[in-house]
Amino acid sequence: MIAHIFANGPYQEEIGPIILSEKEGDLIIAADGGANKCQLLHIDPHIIIGDLDSISPTLIEKYSAAGIEIIQYPTRKDATDLELAIDLAMTRGAEEIVLFGVLGGRWDMSLSNIMLAASKKYNSMVISLLNVQCRIHIIHGKTTLQLKGYTGQITSLIAISADTEGVTISGFEYPLENAILPFGSSIGVSNLLKETDGSITLKHGTLLCIQELATS
Repeated sequence: MIAHIFANGPYQEEIGPIILSEKEGDLIIAADGGANKCQLLHIDPHIIIGDLDSISPTLIEKYSAAGIEIIQYPTRKDATDLELAIDLAMTRGAEEIVLFGVLGGRWDMSLSNIMLAASKKYNSMVISLLNVQCRIHIIHGKTTLQLKGYTGQITSLIAISADTEGVTISGFEYPLENAILPFGSSIGVSNLLKETDGSITLKHGTLLCIQELATS
């Protein structure tokens, strides 16, 4: 099952075609104000979840009348609306999640969203964060990521755990074989795809794989 989760972060006009080019989401969740973005993109969510402080009452009424499931939480809570949405997707059986509207705007929210997506509690799922500039893949240990892209695409690997070991990559200008990427190192930044495919295998730890998207 593929879940698409829409958050309330910045959206650019060009995101519409990018979303439409994705594999269709079997489950579409709006995290609070992400429902506003769904309306703008003409996408009907299956579920709206959060404290609902960023949605107009009129829109809530519209979605409720349409039979869309609405799960409301108190404003004072110990998790962001995005975390509630990811938890819900996991309990509903999602194996892959694509997050929209989670990058850009407030630095604290963007960083929190990236680290949240990389949480070990979600390592049974394939999670990526997508906007018009880049796609961020979360890679956990004992997995291989098969990348699709274009020749010369800038692709960076950034370790976000202290034990990121056994990194093997193929299809790139600068290959690695069973390498260690230390936390805080820039060694994995600005690699290039040699063709349209590449693979990244990780034995231990957690990596961010950031693909720069073509702007034209």
